[in-house]
Amino acid sequence: MPDRPHVLVYGAGAVGSLVAAALAEPHPLGGPAPAVTVLGRRPHVASIRTWGLVVESAAGRTVSKAVDSITSLDDLAAPPDLVILTVKAYQVPEALALLAGVLARPDVAVVVVENGVGSEETVAGVIGGDRTVSGAVTISVEMERPGTVRRHTSGGGVALAPVGTAAPAERVAALFRASALPVRVYPDAAQMKWSKLLLNILANATSAILDLPPATIAQDSRLFALERDAFREAVRVMRALGPRPAALPGYPVPLLVRVMSAPPWAGQAVLRRALGRGRGDKMPSLWHDLERGRRQNEVTVLNGAVAREGERLGVAVPVNRTLTDVLLALAEGRADRETYRHKPEALLDACRRPTPGRQP
Repeated sequence: MPDRPHVLVYGAGAVGSLVAAALAEPHPLGGPAPAVTVLGRRPHVASIRTWGLVVESAAGRTVSKAVDSITSLDDLAAPPDLVILTVKAYQVPEALALLAGVLARPDVAVVVVENGVGSEETVAGVIGGDRTVSGAVTISVEMERPGTVRRHTSGGGVALAPVGTAAPAERVAALFRASALPVRVYPDAAQMKWSKLLLNILANATSAILDLPPATIAQDSRLFALERDAFREAVRVMRALGPRPAALPGYPVPLLVRVMSAPPWAGQAVLRRALGRGRGDKMPSLWHDLERGRRQNEVTVLNGAVAREGERLGVAVPVNRTLTDVLLALAEGRADRETYRHKPEALLDACRRPTPGRQP
């Protein structure tokens, strides 16, 4: 990677735009920032070209004029040295096909910043593990409007891990250390991504199915019990796979695991505070996909991954299996959203029913 690499953020939604704006900021010690290009939707790109890339937060408002923006790879001003992939997990195969010309250069690395687990293996299967870096962003952010993203949490940062032993995780980390985003490198990509999965599944599928915000989920003792069961299933599957929960930037995941193993009243109080500080009334990613009528969503790499691996390993995962099946049925039009909308008892009943062919 050259001293001033060209970074392409492919699929620049909220997370990708936040990362791009941070990387493009001038180095505080006077060194050159990387050249940064974002590839995104036309309204977003048009706004960036006109006004700059805006990041709003409780601390104020920043505008990055240094970020280039395109809607097609044909418009790249120069070949990238690093691709940061921030599309949805189910869009990764299509993105890799479109990026085939860019990735044909053997020195181009990819940072995989999708939710859930499995995308790293997909990317590594195309370009090899030694060019693949696993990534996660532990900052709550959303697209306020085209050209503008809003950061909801002051803490958090970027987690990175090499997929292959020679993957350039440390060189990528050096780029982030020169930005405003804290970064930490982990030796084990599976440990890092499963730890992030534990955060991602909290009040995500349940919120989407019931059309209720995460804060409401955390306040209902029955729904909290459901979340606690799903979370503890995921922890058992993770441990059966081998990795142990690791602390992520801004999130002491091992402490959360201990709290969720404590009496329910203690865990519920912690979850209420955590969601209030982070997502609260902000609807989660799975809800957005369902609301937009998308037939695919990331539940397959979140609760679905827990269910698949649990069933393969002989670990009971009834709650994660039910959440996955119900959400996919809603997304694919095989179930009516009104069956579950604002009806916790309907979802609780579904989780109580044994599923044929699944573990009890």
